[in-house]
Amino acid sequence: MNAQPTASGLPLDLEPELTAKGYSQFHQIGAGGMGTIVFARKESLDREVAIKVIAQHAAGDDEEVGRFMSEMRTVAALDHPAIVPIYDGDVTPGGVPYFVMKFLRGPSLEAHINRRIMEGSKFTVEQTVRLLTPIAQALDYLAQLPSPVIHRDIKPANIIADDAEEPGDVMLADFGIAINEDTTRMTREGLRVGTDAYMAPELYPTQLAQSPPQPTAASDRYSLALIVLEMLTLVNLRRTTSPQQWAHSRVIPDLTPDNLAPSDGPLAPSLNSFFATALHPEPQKRFASSTEMLDALATVAGTAELAPPQENAPAPHDANVPDSADTPPAIAPSNNVASPAPDARDESPRWSLRRNHIILAAVLAGVLMVLSVVGGLALRGAGWDAEEDVLAREFPLIFPENPGRAPWRNLDCYSAEPEAGQRARIICESEDLTLVGADFGTEDDRDTIVPGTVEELTSEACTVTSAEIPGQPGTWGVYPTGVSARFAFVIAGANAKEDRLSLPLC
Repeated sequence: MNAQPTASGLPLDLEPELTAKGYSQFHQIGAGGMGTIVFARKESLDREVAIKVIAQHAAGDDEEVGRFMSEMRTVAALDHPAIVPIYDGDVTPGGVPYFVMKFLRGPSLEAHINRRIMEGSKFTVEQTVRLLTPIAQALDYLAQLPSPVIHRDIKPANIIADDAEEPGDVMLADFGIAINEDTTRMTREGLRVGTDAYMAPELYPTQLAQSPPQPTAASDRYSLALIVLEMLTLVNLRRTTSPQQWAHSRVIPDLTPDNLAPSDGPLAPSLNSFFATALHPEPQKRFASSTEMLDALATVAGTAELAPPQENAPAPHDANVPDSADTPPAIAPSNNVASPAPDARDESPRWSLRRNHIILAAVLAGVLMVLSVVGGLALRGAGWDAEEDVLAREFPLIFPENPGRAPWRNLDCYSAEPEAGQRARIICESEDLTLVGADFGTEDDRDTIVPGTVEELTSEACTVTSAEIPGQPGTWGVYPTGVSARFAFVIAGANAKEDRLSLPLC
């Protein structure tokens, strides 16, 4: 296959083909693991479009090509006002698949949430209902198709909203990992697919499971409920718990008036009852449909008129969830127990690696566990505490002034409980990268956790040491020297070895 791109981001043999069809003004507007998105305009129809082309690295992978083509066929067969329509699609003479879809000018819901975090302005229940009702109706439409479609990646980044303040177009995008009866077998056995921060608990395999867990409409609804919680509190629930707890012993915290927009404070008890049903660990005990869930949320605030039922739509039936006489009412009794657009690479100065190793008479200790979040079950406030503020001020090019989006790689940073020997700990995450910073108070205390053999990294401004964490492939420690020798960093992810070289530590 010839997927080599032109300056516009299109493959060499695709741009002439699209030009012959009347498209022009090509320029790349996005890229991800699955493909590249290119803007274009069709003058004859006065229409702006987005062209999705399979990623160059995936063009030679039969399974990836099959998944891409499946997305094209799946979405092309859908007809719903809140689902991005596909206008055209084909395979280039060189064998590169692509499809043409509606261009969505509005930012993602993720961008709206990030802006609200910076402003410290939570969504109200009424605003949340207004924004998410079209998405709920789209999910119910998918669930009631003759061959139901499960999206499997419901998250704020895949919801496009023209305006977060006033009614406008809200659409569900990115069906790259959606499945129906015809495409389920495309997923490798045992492979968990989706975004960890928005996945339902039943999608995590257990030792007792006889077969890999299968996503259902109920798991998509759970993801939507997590988005509701995030909009109301501006806190991503996944960021407040450890990976082990998230997978197997998830706890939903009680909301208090402080967690909500000021006007919604009195609604905290009713919202806790709502989330007890919406985020129930047993799929069959959640709301029976997404619109029922949004209706229940509207009822909490007395705004049911904002969530009209979908016209001419029969009540959806989730074939993958057994019928139950225990289907919960709109608001169930409280039950608090339940079973991180690709960012641009920064231009930070890079570190160079010296060949010599430095041997430190130190032992491996507790910092190797810094990637777990301990005790962080309560929704957190808006600022760093005094000890965290010292850490954040020491490294202003890495950490934000307050919890939220970081200047480095646009990571999501939040407080974490200090572990043994630490004064403060901050965790910053994205979907493919985790960075943990810790303050040990003194260099001697910090050195107790540094591995015995480290590499020396140098830049024009300073020198640090680094080592891969034993027993944790893809996880690297970075240890400042000199006046910053009391601090330590751990970075984990598929490209952690490379990413550590651009950490702006000095």
